[in-house]
Amino acid sequence: MALDSSNQTFMRKPLHTIADIRTGHTFRGRIEEDSSGDFPVVQIKDLKDRTRITSDQLPRITWQSDREPTPAVADDILLPTRGEHYNAVILQGSEPTIVTGQLYVLKTKTTQMTPEFLAWYLNQKTAQHYFLSHRSGTGIPMLNKQTLGLLKIPAPLLETQQKIVAMHELWEQERQLTEQLLNNREIMLNGIFQHLLEQ
Repeated sequence: MALDSSNQTFMRKPLHTIADIRTGHTFRGRIEEDSSGDFPVVQIKDLKDRTRITSDQLPRITWQSDREPTPAVADDILLPTRGEHYNAVILQGSEPTIVTGQLYVLKTKTTQMTPEFLAWYLNQKTAQHYFLSHRSGTGIPMLNKQTLGLLKIPAPLLETQQKIVAMHELWEQERQLTEQLLNNREIMLNGIFQHLLEQ
């Protein structure tokens, strides 16, 4: 829901003052899935068309690095480091999750900003335009960590944040129901068309 608050008088703060930002783990070679592995793993492809993702929806891996893992946990926000789409997704679930190096992990560090509101704002047009216009590099453009941290984030009262998130969730539910109704109608009409053609 595009409720951009760019015209409001909320105080704005750089993202790096609101959230810790780190990149995920860089794997050497192909990720080998293992259903009995140590951790779930989330890759950039898993974020497509989502606003939330739960650890039990993800494949698992066996941790093979000598380095101690630094998994993401519930309420961390995942954001692509590169590409054409910068969809922010909230991680849910009780199990720590390994994040690949193509993703940033954002962890709010103030009680005055909810992860849900921050993820919502990162998906709004103002933030998305910032990401796309500040990428660098040839081939697959990348959004570097320092540039990401300078994005100005509005900081309304917690009550306002909660209202925005609640409105957005209602709109998402309505959108999904509308899409389902349209899909059902299309299936029904295709059946009618086919029946008429066979007469």
